[in-house]
Amino acid sequence: MKASVPPLSARSPAGRRGRLKPGAAEETAMDPVTVGPAEKPGTLVYLPGTGRTNPQLADRIREQLAAVPGLSDYSVLTVDWAADAAEDVSSVPALPPRYAAEDPPAQADASLALALFGMQVGAGDPLRRATVAGAPPAAPEAALLGHTLQDLVLDVLTDAAVRHRIRLTDAAGEFFSKIAFYLRRGETARAVTAEALGSVSQDAPVVLFAHSLGSVAAVDLLCAPESGRFRTDLLVTVGSPAPWFFLLDALAYLGPRRGGDGPGIPWLNIWDERDLLAFCAEQVFAGRGMTVTDREVGSGQPFPESHNAYFSDPRVYRLIREHLEQGQPGQPRSGNGTGV
Repeated sequence: MKASVPPLSARSPAGRRGRLKPGAAEETAMDPVTVGPAEKPGTLVYLPGTGRTNPQLADRIREQLAAVPGLSDYSVLTVDWAADAAEDVSSVPALPPRYAAEDPPAQADASLALALFGMQVGAGDPLRRATVAGAPPAAPEAALLGHTLQDLVLDVLTDAAVRHRIRLTDAAGEFFSKIAFYLRRGETARAVTAEALGSVSQDAPVVLFAHSLGSVAAVDLLCAPESGRFRTDLLVTVGSPAPWFFLLDALAYLGPRRGGDGPGIPWLNIWDERDLLAFCAEQVFAGRGMTVTDREVGSGQPFPESHNAYFSDPRVYRLIREHLEQGQPGQPRSGNGTGV
């Protein structure tokens, strides 16, 4: 027998942007609910974003799901849609000769690269440099002052980047390798994801949980004509640039000046103001016949750590449960609106 589902105070109407302050609702008691047939727990299919595949993120998802009644029995399937993307590519052969003998060797780590870069920028203090150089004058024209400060800031940034160019370039290469892969082999990436979605039980709920660039692949797949071949009940995107890609007309099947149907399933888009790669979807896709809801969570983390903070945030998983409840469990919905 299914347990009764009490109303949730945190529930907001579909399509209305909501905001969860850091720490809000974390202590809210939640009664057990049944999402789909009790004897057939659902599946969360996880599409990673850019950078190296990190098995620890999938483990984090499992741990968080286990703490949410109604989702605790869900299995997690990670889809490495860019398994053939280039990794460990050194930028040194393409850099000027002075970088070939760098000692110690660079480490392709985005956080380390940004930290070193920031330290160098701080040491370069453009205002102190302006004073030493005798500029700007005491009462300059606003335009002259702006131009002078711009040049000084850019000079400091460039000096810092030159000193740490290998680390910055290799970190950027690790980030962009999957972007390059998706631009070149997007059909392959979507086919791998479609195969994974078709391999899970079609008689229980399926959540497509996509992070960063994985969300672009997810939106493209759910807009494709073949999306009706597999079941998907809810699309969840975190740290998603998909709305920005839409405005740039960079999605495969959907664009501001093109026709095409959006995902025909409920779409929950979760973003963090401190995540510079996260964008909002409601306003961008308004009038496209989609049920998309933006919800904000605040990790308080600096970028780029904020871009991965969603995985450890219990509010993300409570929002998933809430939006599954708002749907119609047991009535398969998939892709562009075609039933399974």
